[in-house]
Amino acid sequence: IELQLETTNLTQKELEKLLYVYVTYDPMNLGEAAKYNISGTSKYILKFSPKYGAHVKLEFKGNTISHQYGVKNIKLIAQEESPVGMENSKSPKPWLNTRLSPAERAELILDAMTPEEKLELIRESWGIPGVKRLGIPPVTKVEAIHGYSYGSGATIYPQSIGMGASFDKQLTEEVAIAIAKETKAANTIQAWSPVLDVAQDPRWGRCEETYGEDPFLVSTIGGAWIKGYQSEGLWTTPKHFGVHGSQLGGRDSHDIGLSEREIREIHLVPFRNVIKKYNCQSIMMSYNDFNGVPVAKSRELLYNILREEWGFNGFIVSDCGAIRNLTSTKHYTALNALEAAEQALAAGISTNCGNTYNDPLVKKAAEKGKLNQENLDNVCRYLLITMLRNGIFETNPAKPLDWNKQYDGWNSKENRAIARRAAQKTIVLLKNDIPTSVFAKKKQPSFASENKLLPLSKNLKTIAVVGPGSDQPQTGDYTYKNPGEQVVSVLRGIQEAVGSETKVLHERGCEFFKTENYNLNAALKIAKQADVVVMVGGDCSTSHNSADIINTSGENHDYASLILPGNQQKLLEALCETGKPVVLVLQAGRPYNLSYAAEHCAAILVNWFPGQEGGYATADVLFGDYNPAGRLPMTFPKSVAQVPCFYNFKTSGRRYEYSDMEFYPLFQFGYGLSYTTFEYSNLKIEEKENGNVEVQATVKNTGKRAGEEVAQLYVTDMYASVKTRVMELKGFDRVALQPNESKTVKFILTPYDISILNDKMDRVVEPGSFKIVVGGKSPSYVAKDKIKDSVGFLTSAEGVNGTLDYSKSYKADFDIAYNGIKTDLKYNKLRISVDVTNKGNITDCGKIDLYIDGEKQDETHHFEIDPAGKQTITFDVDKNINSGKLMFVTKYKVLEKSL
Repeated sequence: IELQLETTNLTQKELEKLLYVYVTYDPMNLGEAAKYNISGTSKYILKFSPKYGAHVKLEFKGNTISHQYGVKNIKLIAQEESPVGMENSKSPKPWLNTRLSPAERAELILDAMTPEEKLELIRESWGIPGVKRLGIPPVTKVEAIHGYSYGSGATIYPQSIGMGASFDKQLTEEVAIAIAKETKAANTIQAWSPVLDVAQDPRWGRCEETYGEDPFLVSTIGGAWIKGYQSEGLWTTPKHFGVHGSQLGGRDSHDIGLSEREIREIHLVPFRNVIKKYNCQSIMMSYNDFNGVPVAKSRELLYNILREEWGFNGFIVSDCGAIRNLTSTKHYTALNALEAAEQALAAGISTNCGNTYNDPLVKKAAEKGKLNQENLDNVCRYLLITMLRNGIFETNPAKPLDWNKQYDGWNSKENRAIARRAAQKTIVLLKNDIPTSVFAKKKQPSFASENKLLPLSKNLKTIAVVGPGSDQPQTGDYTYKNPGEQVVSVLRGIQEAVGSETKVLHERGCEFFKTENYNLNAALKIAKQADVVVMVGGDCSTSHNSADIINTSGENHDYASLILPGNQQKLLEALCETGKPVVLVLQAGRPYNLSYAAEHCAAILVNWFPGQEGGYATADVLFGDYNPAGRLPMTFPKSVAQVPCFYNFKTSGRRYEYSDMEFYPLFQFGYGLSYTTFEYSNLKIEEKENGNVEVQATVKNTGKRAGEEVAQLYVTDMYASVKTRVMELKGFDRVALQPNESKTVKFILTPYDISILNDKMDRVVEPGSFKIVVGGKSPSYVAKDKIKDSVGFLTSAEGVNGTLDYSKSYKADFDIAYNGIKTDLKYNKLRISVDVTNKGNITDCGKIDLYIDGEKQDETHHFEIDPAGKQTITFDVDKNINSGKLMFVTKYKVLEKSL
């Protein structure tokens, strides 16, 4: 690699002493500086060996040079290396025979591969690099949670947290299809998306990438995204597997130490759902721990649960730097890169985003046969079979991305329309009620109707638009850099929406986070001239790299206080004190503490990070061209002191409130207002013979304007063998209704939907009483003793309440049958198999061990089996064992056999 730069007033020796060059994939972990050779005078050329990464950082050390100097015209030149083994590229390739199965073809490839080629295959280079000598093609990838995020010019859709707020799976599927088509236009195959983490702490910067705090919501919206994207023949990579959404103090990847029960009830649910339903070809593991073991080395999570229980047959991608983190970089489970590689290979990670699998220490060990060959083969096998069964060897559309090219179909008129409609549907109206304090000295303004400020008239005399987000739209993390005018601000949206007689005055007032440029007087001056003040504030979240930008949301940008950052809170309070009606537009990737705003603002909208058309969509809602119907995908607390604060909590052993603060949040999960009103009636609950429960209710638009309502189904299991959650979301349906129109919403609950993990951690359905409620938000409750008795809706405008006395019982019943023994000559071991059959009536998982003469063999294997289903479990044992008493042991049964 060659780095060229021009300097003024620097000698070669001074530059060497001053400049450190880092090449890294993870900007938060720079690693060691590159060693370079330098030549030239004033125009210098620095040459160094290639290092794996996506970022180059130049660091000029302080207190090194006492005089002034300058640096300019920096250029990086990377010369592409010849692919491994190019000299034999014309050798026979029997694995190209398509009459063979993918598994057979993969074995032929593995037999032909050198250790160096295997490591080349599983390193990451903007995707799978391939091996040219063997005809293994490359596979390109992209980050795509809200649009094709590489290059420049693809359509930018609302960030994931907004799509969660839409409560609209059909919309999400449509957005994903549009993103997939733009992905195909760029000749890319794999998306490292979507994020299926269940976000349980609003301080976490990556809340914005998730679909919210509820596993059913995340499963449904995330599943819709996967279905849409994969419908174009592309690969998805759900992430971050698993337990990544619950952090200690909201700090990214700081583990909280959750129990297996909590993990299985909440955090594994979305991943299990999409693996079972959508046949994902890859999955990304996470930075955090699973039962105290870093996920990068957790065979229990990445093999026993993911592959054995759920039947995942794709390949695993490491999060960037996660394997290297096993060393002293983070976790201290590996002494060096070689030990880290061995641990990750044993866990089954096939693609290393980072620089561990291609570390010189690892390569040298592989060449000398000191790297575990079977583990290395396994990860290559997973990857090769995935490529072969998808026809990548025969028809590979992948091509390197031209980062400066505008591809066909990018940012098309049709996709801009989808982006605008998606942004409209993500917006949540939290308040529309003018405080009486605004009218302390004057009458209600003529443009307000029944004390409701919104929607605004387009013929107002003057509107003041303030706040750092007013003209600086935030699109969220994983957006390509510098989208410029493609992204429409709220200011621009308002300017283009109002009539020609309306003045739109603008002052930013303050920065997002920094306290410089606080121009309060200018903001107050225009506010006092206006009929209405619209303040746009919240998070700064951008993929731009600049010293001038401090992100408060996004990857590795957690935020502690949940008060509007910088001087934004001061600005908001000063604006409210003018006596003018203030609309707060919260442009954010997480819940905020809006306690002051809820009391003093006339209206509050949350538009999240609404994508490139977000300014137009926000104006559509402000002026009533679109009636908002978004719902909160995360609970908004009154204070950070309430965190963690999520709706589906379990009952307390003591009281709920603090001495100085009540328990209830500011805005509950599922909450959102409309410009019209709705009423619920005719709740019907019926237990069917097959164990399903059918629920239906009537929703009526009782207002004067058309609108959408998100009907939500919640279930409370009143009494069980274990403590259960106070309420759980089990269904939702977004319905459009004209004034006075009614529609029936219908839901089906399967036995699995109302099952629990009992006191023995078995999946069961226990007969008994369930509360079934349907309404436009999560139900109310009284946070005292007998809390479950109080769960429900208070009026028909909120929802309807019912109960179900469920009569049936469900549980699994596993039987074991000996299947036989085979010799594996390739890896020099015996493979002993059993068949496990579920004779019960519900899907459940379990574990099985093998003992020979009382000594445990191999690892504990997992299984998950549907009723009447069967799964074969294979144990690997030493080939020299030729006699003894076999004992196969599950939780409740034992099978004995002589070897």
